Amino acid sequence: MEKLEAVQKVLRFSDSTREWVTEAHSIYFDDFDEQNVDDYEVGGYGDLADEIIEKGIQESILDEEDVTGFL
Repeated sequence: MEKLEAVQKVLRFSDSTREWVTEAHSIYFDDFDEQNVDDYEVGGYGDLADEIIEKGIQESILDEEDVTGFL
């Protein structure tokens, strides 16, 4: 599974995570792309993408083995 795909899966199936990202960060599903999920510089979403994936694992939306290599 690619990192963008993992982020999108969590945002699609977790209302609480989607609301947190929208309300706390003013970022929406379509704002994520292949480049910015790996961008850890100012303006990138790398750290936020990692948090979303971690929340997805905690909520059993993702398996840890699905996201090895990019967390």
